[in-house]
Amino acid sequence: MAEQGDLIVRQTDIGEGAVFDRFFAGYDRAFVLPDEKEDRDGFIACLALNHGTEKARLTALYGEFREICLTVDEPDGTHVGGANLIAAPLPEAAGRSIATANLNYLYVDPAQRGRGRLKQLVAIVRDTIRDMFGVDEVLIFLEQNDPFAMSEEAYALDSSVAGVDQIDRLRIWTKQGARIVDWRYIQPALTPAHEPDDGLLYAVIGADTPLPACWLAAHLRRFYGISVLKGAPIDADPVAWPQIVALDADCAGGATIALLDPSPLLAVLPNRDAATEMLGQTPPNLLDAIRTFAR
Repeated sequence: MAEQGDLIVRQTDIGEGAVFDRFFAGYDRAFVLPDEKEDRDGFIACLALNHGTEKARLTALYGEFREICLTVDEPDGTHVGGANLIAAPLPEAAGRSIATANLNYLYVDPAQRGRGRLKQLVAIVRDTIRDMFGVDEVLIFLEQNDPFAMSEEAYALDSSVAGVDQIDRLRIWTKQGARIVDWRYIQPALTPAHEPDDGLLYAVIGADTPLPACWLAAHLRRFYGISVLKGAPIDADPVAWPQIVALDADCAGGATIALLDPSPLLAVLPNRDAATEMLGQTPPNLLDAIRTFAR
């Protein structure tokens, strides 16, 4: 347990116990789209990789890592929110002290919305990772819903549960410093019962300049291999492996990946439906919309 200002932060790296149960209850209410959602057994399997022979095997493959769930509460026990993430040092960033994390899930309890809690939770996540590995810099990667790639049904359902429109959600995360990675991201299937999710964007908090492709390749290799595929061979996955191969090729050529600021577009885009008239076409995804607007 740790204190962050007037908040109490608890974390766990096992899929049982009071902290995990409190996290999972809040998470289960907040996330509703089936292909982006882990079930309880999925979390248990992921967190088990922090321990035993599988931890040793995966550390030999990918380097040091840790996956945790954390909860944040007021001193009187009122729940504020929670997060699940996997983090690792980035030795590929030679000469710099950096860790990367994939913020798999973050939620603010509905009763706490409108109180600046997201900003506090992001700061807690950053400080937790910095303390975990003793680094100077933290890059927090996260998936975001792409308003233009989502189906009408998914758009309506997720907006209703979150209490915020998808375009407004992008504005909120942009204010937290999130920049869109200019990379056609597809989330591999979380289990054999899931489908890959191509309705997502990939974003990062903590960077404003183009990312070395080597850094993104290293980060995604760890995230996919451990947290998404739960230790299964990454080169056997038809969605994850082509992305890694492409990034490795870019890495070998010294390429960088642009980070896009959606703020100029979002400042004048009232909602998704207005994009067709504003841009002269219906964009297939946000990356295309940002580029079209810039032209």
